[in-house]
This record gives sequence, structure tokens and C-alpha cells, in this order.
Amino acid sequence: MPSLRIQPTTLKAALCAAVVWLVQGCATQAGDPPRVQVVCAVDAVAAESVVDLRLQGVVQQQVSFRDDTGSQARSYTGAALWPLLQACALQSDAATDLHGQRAAALRRYVLASGAEGYSAVFSVGELHPDFGNKASIVAYAEAGAGDADAAGTAPSLRITAPGDVQGSRYVAGLTRLEVRSSGSVGAGSGAAQSQAVQVLGAVKNTLRLDEAALRALPAVTQVVGGRRYTGVDLWALLSAVAGIEADSASGANVQGMYLVATGADGYQALVSLAEMSPELGNQRVLIAYRLDDQPMARGMARLVVAGDGKAGRSVSALEAIEVFAAAPAAP
Repeated sequence: MPSLRIQPTTLKAALCAAVVWLVQGCATQAGDPPRVQVVCAVDAVAAESVVDLRLQGVVQQQVSFRDDTGSQARSYTGAALWPLLQACALQSDAATDLHGQRAAALRRYVLASGAEGYSAVFSVGELHPDFGNKASIVAYAEAGAGDADAAGTAPSLRITAPGDVQGSRYVAGLTRLEVRSSGSVGAGSGAAQSQAVQVLGAVKNTLRLDEAALRALPAVTQVVGGRRYTGVDLWALLSAVAGIEADSASGANVQGMYLVATGADGYQALVSLAEMSPELGNQRVLIAYRLDDQPMARGMARLVVAGDGKAGRSVSALEAIEVFAAAPAAP
């Protein structure tokens, strides 16, 4: 009989995971390990893999959020989300340098899908450590609860969205993580100076906003990186003026939508609508038309994502905001 050979790295990871779970007193007595399907759909042909989460390192996370029953405080154990997606998110045939890879990544999003068809969108930009740095995990155990649905079955998974006000993006029964390209075909006009910003896509009212139209809207000011930006709150513009085309009047599926901002030079960045919603991520995003009380040096307006660590999603010479509803995962 041929001998069984075990790679040292595999053995080490397995032993570490086992030790942690025994110490915590929550090891599964029987059943399959927690696994999630990861789909890289940034190319024409999607690549799929099934990841054993207990071999990815163990993260403990305490979160709080609101749901239909009131305020919740939870303690989860799982694997960090970003390392599961990083290789796919940064994949680029057109660029091998880090700058080009990050630019490609900022045009992508992640669709997290549960067993009953429920899904939520996270932009790659909000997850990337250099930008939004949202420390989401794929949880397979919760303090005070068993980590298996029944004897002999794998633990039920849940994605977390730390910092979200409500729990709409805490997709329970998680089965699939899919990294997707934006779907936008916007290319930018190539003009040296943008003259207006269009708002289009999944909105009730298509808009074309020149500087006078932007200035006629309620102004907000935000200090970002020591610079003072003045402009229009993008969430207020979308929800109150353009009107978000959600499945219901309440906007119940905002967690499944995103926008793509395009500059005159064709540069693009993607923001999930949940990031901006006061009921979810509560992150301020501006269409800014003044910088330190002066006109923009390049173009009429700029997209500014206030909470990002780096300014990769601050699209200069802004020309278009396209709103999308993510298609559900394939059955």
C-alpha cells in the first residue's frame, strides 16, 4: 500500500486550527468542515473553488447592529474575508504593477449569496485594506451557539459587515462569494475639463448636473486628508432627487446595489450603495465642486469617498454616476 504523504504546511495549518478550536471549546464533534464557494468572475470564463475556512486562519470578531428585533451584540469566529478574495480582486491582464492592479480592483464588487437567494454587495474598495478597510469575516461559529446546524452537517456560515448600522448585509446561510466586474461600459469623453455630471442607470430620474445645478442643491463640507471639500452629498442626491430604483418603495434591496463613477479620462471607481446609506454603512460620499474654497484644478467636480485611507476612489473630472442592481448568483 502506498504511504500517505502530508505536506508540512497543510499539517501545520490543520493542527493550528484544531488547537484553537479545542481551546475555545467549540470544535465540531462530527460533520464536514465549514466551506464556502469562491467564484472569480472578472474574466470571460469564471473560475470557481471551494475554500475550507478553518485552514485560512482564525479571527474573533465582536460586532453590534440593529435588526427587526432590536439592537444586537454578537461575537463571531471565522476567517477574514479579504484574503479569500484578494488574488481575484487584484487580477488584471492589462497591468502587472500594484498601481494598475488596484485600479482594476476598484472597479469590482463582491456578491455574497445565501442559501435562500438573499444576497448583498460589498465593493472591493470598501474591503481593500488601503481604502475602506472593512474588516468583514466569514463566520462559522458564534459565542453561545453551536457551530453546526445538526449532527453530521457543516456549520452555517454568515458574512459580517462591521460598522454597518443595520444587519442587512450580514448574509446568513452564506454559500457563495463572487467577485465581479462592474458591468459599466462608460469610457469618459476625453475632454480636458468636464462640464457636467450625469446620473443614470437604476434611477427614476436621469440627471445632468452642471456646476450651477450642483450649487443649487444643499451643500455639505467634509475635511478629508486635511483638505476641505464642498459639494453635494451623493446619498441625498440619489435618494431624494434621482430616486433609487429598488424593488420596493422602501429601498429594501439597497444592500444589493452599487454605482460606478467615471471621469473624463475613463478612470472608474465602484461604491456600494450600502456604504453610503445612513441605515447601513453611513459613509459620506460627495460630488465635490470646491477644494479649500477654490474651484477644482481638474474638471468641474470630483467624487470623494470620505472614509477611505487612500484616494483611489476619488474620481477627478467626474462625468457620470451609473447606478446598478447586481444580478443574482447563478443557481
